[in-house]
Amino acid sequence: MWKLFGLTGKTQSRSAGGDDSCDPSAEDSDTYNLTLRIISVFVLLVLSLLGASLAIISSRVKRLHINPVIINTGKFFGTGVILATGFIHMLPSATEALTDSCLSEDWRAYEAYAGLFAMLAILAMQLIEFIAHHQLHRGSNKADPQPAEAPVEHCEEEAGHNHGLSLLQESHNHKVSTYLLEFGVALHSVLIGVALGTENGSTFVALFIALCFHQFFEAIALGAQISRLNIKSIVPAIFMIIFFTLTTPVGIAIGIGIHSGTYNPKSVAALMVNGVLDSVSGGILIYVALVNLMAAEMGVGAHAFFALKKRFKVLYFAALYLGAALMAVIGRWA
Repeated sequence: MWKLFGLTGKTQSRSAGGDDSCDPSAEDSDTYNLTLRIISVFVLLVLSLLGASLAIISSRVKRLHINPVIINTGKFFGTGVILATGFIHMLPSATEALTDSCLSEDWRAYEAYAGLFAMLAILAMQLIEFIAHHQLHRGSNKADPQPAEAPVEHCEEEAGHNHGLSLLQESHNHKVSTYLLEFGVALHSVLIGVALGTENGSTFVALFIALCFHQFFEAIALGAQISRLNIKSIVPAIFMIIFFTLTTPVGIAIGIGIHSGTYNPKSVAALMVNGVLDSVSGGILIYVALVNLMAAEMGVGAHAFFALKKRFKVLYFAALYLGAALMAVIGRWA
């Protein structure tokens, strides 16, 4: 699966059988193709930039207007991709690393570390989101205190005021959700970039093709969220797109640098770092997909979604399921 960081030198522990399976393999260096890694940097950079820019360009440049149905279909497809990436790619990879035979028997006695770290990441994301919402709403609540009772003649005015506050709160909620999504996919993109940069042998091509699909549709989902931010200037949106676009290439560059040394993916430190980061990344992606994308966009409170015509609802649900199914199938090779 996806390898991340390694240390120079020998591993600190070996399997119970005392074999050499925990030592670095000379064959790995012979099958490592640096040219393909460099090409992958530019290919993934272009795909990430293109996917993230579609919705924003469509909303800002009227002449290049793209049908919102196309953007939304890509967004929900990308949501399925993000969800499946967490479950199918990150958590199994974390479990594999954290239960490897090269780790000590005492550590391997507890087999649920991957789920534990993913759960801690989800709880941390929920706490961060709560604090962010609390800070954003506290200022508006202090500025607009609501009296316990209001005269009848002010009811209509109060209703309009409350509607405005509701729109403001919805804007705040979307802003927090978008920033959390950006954080989650950026962290994940760095990790898979490092994995691609250190990948050896024939599995590189399969992993690279999988990541091309993954990054493009994940970028569409992120770009669609960014395009809905209630901001007049396009500068923050451009900054967020550039930041996301650079994460995977930076990760690949880090992976190439790691591999240029004496890389040992079976070292204790490598396995521990791999497992923990994969677990945390998987937990973040699962939280973002379920809470910030599926629940927010298709859940009970998503009034705009429920107001859509039936054929659009069916289309978007189908896109969600197909995105998840595609990444589940790709998980067979990557």
